[in-house]
Amino acid sequence: MGRIQMSDNSRLFFLKKKVLFPHCTLDVTLKKSEISSSLKTGSTLLALPVKNFFDFLFLKSRIATLAEVVSIEDQEKSTKMRLKGISRVKIQKAKKFHKVEYGEITDTSAILTENIKDLKLKAQQLIFLINVNESDRLIELINYLIDSSQITDFIANYFILDFKSRLSIYKETDPEERSRMLMDKIDFLIKRIDNSRNSNGKENIQ
Repeated sequence: MGRIQMSDNSRLFFLKKKVLFPHCTLDVTLKKSEISSSLKTGSTLLALPVKNFFDFLFLKSRIATLAEVVSIEDQEKSTKMRLKGISRVKIQKAKKFHKVEYGEITDTSAILTENIKDLKLKAQQLIFLINVNESDRLIELINYLIDSSQITDFIANYFILDFKSRLSIYKETDPEERSRMLMDKIDFLIKRIDNSRNSNGKENIQ
C-alpha cells in the first residue's frame, strides 16, 4: 500500500479528461492565455485529472501527479507542453485556486509479485495479438521494467484508452490492486480480439 511521506506546495494544473500516469509522458495543447509565464522547461507542477465542473471545487484528498515540464513549444495561437509524471501525490490543502499543499505517496511494495509477473506476461500476449509496428520495443520495455508501480502504470497508460477506466486505475495507489484491475481489462481486450477474429478474421480493439 502507499503512504504519505512528505509535504510541499506546488502549482495545480487541471487535465480535462486526461490522465498523466507516473513514469509516463503526456502532451497537452493550450491557449497561450492558459500558460503561466512562470512555467518553463524543468518546472514542476501537480497534474490533476478532472471530468466535470465539480472536480474543480473539491480538491482535498484528491490524487494528482507530481510532474515535470520537459518541453514547451510556442505556436501561433497555442502552446504545446509535454509533461512527464514523477509520482502520485495526495492533495492535503488548497491554499489558492492554483496552489495546493500535498503529500507524496510512497510505494512500499515495489518487489515483483506473482500477480505483477502474470500481468507482464498477459500484456505481452496482448501485444502479440495486436501486432503493431512497435511490438518488439514494447515487449522490451515491459521486460526491462522491474518496479511494480512502473509496470502497472506503463501498461495502464498504453493499453487502457477510455478516460473512466484510466481514472479508476490511476486513483488506485496499491500496485497489487492496480495489477488485478489491469488483468481484468486486458483479459477483456484479448477476448474481444479473439471474438473479432472468429467473426471476421480482423482485430478490433477500439
